[in-house]
Amino acid sequence: MNILIVGAGATGTVFGAALARAGCDITFHVREHHRERLAAGINLYHQGYFAIREQRISGYGVTTDLQEVAAGHWDQVWFTTPSDALRGEWLPPFLAACGQATLVVLQPDPEDIEYVRQHGAAGHRIVQGIIQFSAWQSPQPHEPADQQGITCLLPPGPHALFDEENASGATIAATLRRGGLNSGTRKDLAAYAARMSATMIPLVAGLELAGWQLDRYARHDVLDLAMAAAREAVAAECARFSVAVPLGFRALLNRAAGRAVLHVLPWVPGFNAEQFLRWHFGKVDRQTRQMLETYERHARQNGLPCDSLARLRGALPPPRH
Repeated sequence: MNILIVGAGATGTVFGAALARAGCDITFHVREHHRERLAAGINLYHQGYFAIREQRISGYGVTTDLQEVAAGHWDQVWFTTPSDALRGEWLPPFLAACGQATLVVLQPDPEDIEYVRQHGAAGHRIVQGIIQFSAWQSPQPHEPADQQGITCLLPPGPHALFDEENASGATIAATLRRGGLNSGTRKDLAAYAARMSATMIPLVAGLELAGWQLDRYARHDVLDLAMAAAREAVAAECARFSVAVPLGFRALLNRAAGRAVLHVLPWVPGFNAEQFLRWHFGKVDRQTRQMLETYERHARQNGLPCDSLARLRGALPPPRH
């Protein structure tokens, strides 16, 4: 199976490694200035809670322009970039160059699937997926200087979920499992993914306003604003799918629960949560702002409150990336 992965960052590398181990032929589509770096191969570090294992990835292809993409035959094309990176004039001609490949869309914005469909993917099979692992560029400040490459932490449970209602979802999950990445399917994936992202993104925005410091966030008034915004975002996404807000969300989206999580995160072994959140969400800050705007719009469309979402989005500085 020939698979083109758009983006060779942390997420793309983890999926690429698993797909290659499963016997797929992998090609990364990146900007030209990344070609030389990728030509040397990638070190992937599997961070356990108490130990680390290194894996060398090589033997993959690299494309950087439409002509190279159009010259290939792709069974699947995986999008591993941030949501905001999907927006732009590049997408329709790129999709045209991909032939009839199945598109695997992993972005978190609830409008991403429809955006791809409306911008050149009308004739493609589209499979939605969500990421349930952490991966980052190494070395981070707390890591050894010679840990050059990508590091991933794979928690218990599925590391990725795919749409059970799409016939290709189960096949994709099975392929990843063969490659060592625990993956599964979920019937209500779109609604589930929307709820989870609607919970996370406002809380990430609050952390940014607290200077990416977990202990400060736990004491900061912005935690209350972020929690209120998360409740509005979850309500908006549940309304879109005509489902009630689950009781668990109602119980956990409050200051006491938030402070408890913030106090526990630094104690997760083998994982510097504060450093990861600062690195990952700092570089996708444009995506955070886009998604807050999406939730606010969905709330208004469903006649629901969105004052906290608007205040939170308004308090954020302009994106740096």
